[in-house]
Amino acid sequence: MIRPVQAALEAYGDGSEVKRWKPVSGGSINDTFYLETKDREYFVKFNPSAENDFFQAEVEGLTLLEHNGVPVPKPLFNNKGGVGHNVLLLEWLSPSHTVKSDDKLGSVVANMHANHSKKAGLAHSNFIGELPQLNDSKDDWVEFYRDLRLGYLQCVADEKGLLTKERQSRLIKLRENLHTILNHNPPKSLLHGDLWGGNWLSGKQGKSFLVDPAVYYGDREVDIAFTYLFGGYSHAFYRQYEEEYPLEKGSEDRFPIYQLYYLLVHLVIFGESYGSAVDRILRRYTTTHL
Repeated sequence: MIRPVQAALEAYGDGSEVKRWKPVSGGSINDTFYLETKDREYFVKFNPSAENDFFQAEVEGLTLLEHNGVPVPKPLFNNKGGVGHNVLLLEWLSPSHTVKSDDKLGSVVANMHANHSKKAGLAHSNFIGELPQLNDSKDDWVEFYRDLRLGYLQCVADEKGLLTKERQSRLIKLRENLHTILNHNPPKSLLHGDLWGGNWLSGKQGKSFLVDPAVYYGDREVDIAFTYLFGGYSHAFYRQYEEEYPLEKGSEDRFPIYQLYYLLVHLVIFGESYGSAVDRILRRYTTTHL
């Protein structure tokens, strides 16, 4: 077993014998494991190179979601310093391979979005993938999205040499005219923030859980737009969501603007393979909409 994980277990207070230990799939950022001791089961995340507060941000996000009635794995221990640095112990959720819960997932997401705040953002920043996600609170949603989502990533992408002259020009133009393009002042909903198809799972009795959040308060259409970007959600999910919290008119026209944020994230992390998708959205909204 990896020594920092053993140290985290001991610091948590589980010094019982490890019965099983095996890698499991859990994304590309962390090393993830299933671990069973004599006393309980764990989902373990290990990342020796992440920022010191990387897992703490996840703990705070999971705690906020749970406090607002969202089913999530319970964070058990985050060893933020010392030998076990960058180890997170989470409750192990046994997956269901027989019961589909897409409709229940629609209810989970709708209920999450029904939690509102007066301001966009959050009391603290966190991460989207391994990138910092700035959450300074703002009254104006469009201003928040323009500056702290698109604007911040524009700076990061430019520093990495990922903005062509046309891409930079169109992104500036889009941000300058974003109030006109979105024409939208939504309630600020509690967002998961990273709702791709790999960040939910079906547990026992078909109960749906959300994992790996990048939470903040904003337009709920951001979460829904991301579900369409890479797929992984069934008609049952969207049908149930619409029954409980119908989207506002014009949401589909705004989806690409919100997908642009996630495509810029992928452009920064994975490179130019996402450039053409970014360019398609920029051309659409800086040519036909202005």
